[in-house]
Amino acid sequence: MSALTKGRITGSRLALAIHLGLFAVAAPVHAVQPAAGAAQSAVLRFDIPAQSLGSAVLAFADQAGLQVLFDSQRLQGLSSSALKGSFDVQEGLGRLLGAAPVEYRFTGERQVTLTRVEQQAGALALGTTTITGLHKQDWVYSTPRSVSVVDREQLDRNPPRHAAEMLEEAPGVYSAVSQQDPGLSVNIRGIQDYGRVNMSVDGMRQNYQQSGHQQRNGTLYVDPELLSEVVIEKGATSTQGGAGVIGGVANFRTVEAADLLKDGKQIGGRIRLTTGLGGRSNGTHFIGSSAFAVGTDVWDMLVAASERHLGDYNPGTKGSIGELRTGAAYMPASEERIKHSTVAYSGSVMRSRLLKLGLNLPVDQRLQLSYLVTEVDYDDVNMMTAEKPQLWEKLGSSNVKAQNFALDYSYAPDNPLIDFKAKLYHVDTRNDQSTLARGISKGYDVTYQTNTYGVQAQNISTFALTELAALKANYGLEFFYDKVRPDSNQAVEAGSALTASAAESITPKGDRAMGSLFGRLDLDYDGWLNLNAGLRYDRYRLRGETGLNTRTFILGTTRQIGVPVNYDVDREEGRFSPTFGLSIKPGVDWLQLFATYGKGWRPPAVTEALVSGRPHGGGSESILPNPYLKPERSTAWEVGFNVLKQDLLFADDRAGMKVSYFNTRVDDFSYMALGVQPPGYGNVNIGSAAYVNNLETTRFRGLEYQLDYDAGFAYGQFNYTRMLGSNKFCSKTAWLGGVTKTQKRPGNRAPVDAMVPDDAANAGVGCSAILGSSEHMPMDRGTATLGARFLERKLDVGVRARYSAGYYVKGAAGVTTAQTGVYPADWKPYTVYDLYGSYRATDQLTLRLAMENVTDRAYLVPLGDVLAFTLGRGRTLQGTVEYQF
Repeated sequence: MSALTKGRITGSRLALAIHLGLFAVAAPVHAVQPAAGAAQSAVLRFDIPAQSLGSAVLAFADQAGLQVLFDSQRLQGLSSSALKGSFDVQEGLGRLLGAAPVEYRFTGERQVTLTRVEQQAGALALGTTTITGLHKQDWVYSTPRSVSVVDREQLDRNPPRHAAEMLEEAPGVYSAVSQQDPGLSVNIRGIQDYGRVNMSVDGMRQNYQQSGHQQRNGTLYVDPELLSEVVIEKGATSTQGGAGVIGGVANFRTVEAADLLKDGKQIGGRIRLTTGLGGRSNGTHFIGSSAFAVGTDVWDMLVAASERHLGDYNPGTKGSIGELRTGAAYMPASEERIKHSTVAYSGSVMRSRLLKLGLNLPVDQRLQLSYLVTEVDYDDVNMMTAEKPQLWEKLGSSNVKAQNFALDYSYAPDNPLIDFKAKLYHVDTRNDQSTLARGISKGYDVTYQTNTYGVQAQNISTFALTELAALKANYGLEFFYDKVRPDSNQAVEAGSALTASAAESITPKGDRAMGSLFGRLDLDYDGWLNLNAGLRYDRYRLRGETGLNTRTFILGTTRQIGVPVNYDVDREEGRFSPTFGLSIKPGVDWLQLFATYGKGWRPPAVTEALVSGRPHGGGSESILPNPYLKPERSTAWEVGFNVLKQDLLFADDRAGMKVSYFNTRVDDFSYMALGVQPPGYGNVNIGSAAYVNNLETTRFRGLEYQLDYDAGFAYGQFNYTRMLGSNKFCSKTAWLGGVTKTQKRPGNRAPVDAMVPDDAANAGVGCSAILGSSEHMPMDRGTATLGARFLERKLDVGVRARYSAGYYVKGAAGVTTAQTGVYPADWKPYTVYDLYGSYRATDQLTLRLAMENVTDRAYLVPLGDVLAFTLGRGRTLQGTVEYQF
């Protein structure tokens, strides 16, 4: 092979290069002065064990966000040195090459040329190896499954006011958002609530749950200011974070010290300030953060803080917002009234603090201690009522404090069999809520608190099978324990089967533990074929007490009495869940076809099984327990393709594309059914509800499109989600059985002789109204961004369009209850346009300007809380100043 022949291998083909031979070659390394303007001064975090030089260079490119062009045959027989720590590109590359007989030269912006140095006669010279800039999201388009990333650049373009806005540019991801509640609930492909999606911060599960109105049963409190990126993996997995998950994993990653240490300095930081401008601030009073880092080869520390003060805002005024929730059908003026009314009680205050302390130990070990606390103050609000003079009614106020503690350990010696990571963590989320008196109901205080204790450990071992085949094994364990402890000064109702008040038992006391062992094998052959297979074993235990009050007759009389029924719950169960995957590159390196198949398993959460009480601590509605609720079982498969192509239209441009079809089937899907019939004597009551298992198969299927193009001077991004089909929800009306009827002598006032089973009621099946996020399938939606860079790319301007196809079902004759539900869907289609611009005045100072909803469109976020009915913000102008040092 000619020394000038080059093959293109991207960082995603790291597994292929690992099979290259390993032996040391002692020779000096010749470093040549970087070319002027070479952009390689940013400090990055590297963790690359000693290995064959070819695989090491690929790993370096992957971790540095680069692309590698080289002939792998020319690198055979050369070994790298271990690289672990924070370095700029030049220093990191020099340390990686170590004693290898290689000369490197920076020949342009983010471009490096390597040349092998001849040591003796007859030695082969290395054909040039060119390293050019790789877009940091390119790994998404070379991963043979559905993943998405929201990076810091996207967050900075249009600073999010509500955390849910971070996810609008991720295909297949929704959020049931109420602008009056800062909590974030992540929905992936129509699946959410109670841990179906693992919402985590730096890998720490956020399992806080508080029974909400309709759309949020599991919330996360996080400030986007402290995040570096959001990584979303869809579907069941056989790797870390997938225990008890059927929807996917959404990991919110916070800033690291390495993100701030620039130009090889040991001290670095940034200050970012955002505020509303002029008469279009629209409730954006202040959003700001600061972060400071120090670091050496031995240790590093990060301290960061953020704060946001938001006020009530005005919605958009143009376009229709529907009639079902606004009452426009019988109050025509109400729609205009709502659009021109300030959204009351939508203000909040959020404060976050972050501390990370890292220690680099001998023998390639690292220890890191981290602490993150987020505190939020906001008002609790009743559903919107267009008939009343005041659209929203304040129910009380909440103070949420979420604390996250973690200890991370990693060990990556010069051994391809060991890449070990472990984590111990504790998440404590507490909501101190004060509820106002309403009518004859007295006010009270209640605390909802969830403590999650977790441990994770995994290792990755890589084996060279042949010169063309490599096998990677990822195996480990995870365990988490949820401790739910509500508390309230509300009195316990007389004669209640429960020892807790209605306010406490609506999010009941209980414990759930989940343990999981997992393993996955990936076989990579010659860079064009990948096969993987995984297996997970999950086991859970649920403990707690619950109960309900039933009715019966005193035999020999006509008098009814209440009978309390109690359940002492202690359940334990386990299950194996396999996954499989296949990907191929059919003759061209830029195209990858993939298919995945996997099973998932989610046991019931504490609230689902043990809940028993009344919403808002009172009222006529009753939510009843189901201690026999079955775990959900999912079967998911998807097919799709990736495209990652450089030099498509211009020199050095790049295009990434991911398209996939997904189909997830869930058996025994858990949902809240209305109109259930409790044990004992009585009738079906629409005000009685309980979590039950769907007797029908529940499906979530659709198509996802994701496109990313960057030519340097201009760029564009596009994503679209198309959901398909609908679901039917049916269950046994008498979900616990035990319904009885009277047996008595003839006569109007004859006494009851006996209570006998009501076989018809106990066998009855109802496809009645449901309450929850699964009531309606998410609607189609997408975003498109077009941008351009000017003035040596210091000026970046662009426009973003957000589109929703809407979803509308109006209750009418011939329309089933399952289609309309108690709250028929009424999301109108819309397109919202946003403008943004940034100017890098100096290497340290950046100025940003963003206008949201330029056309002042009135809209309701897809899958948003239809009860709160908080419209999206109208035209809003925000300015940001960021200073880095």
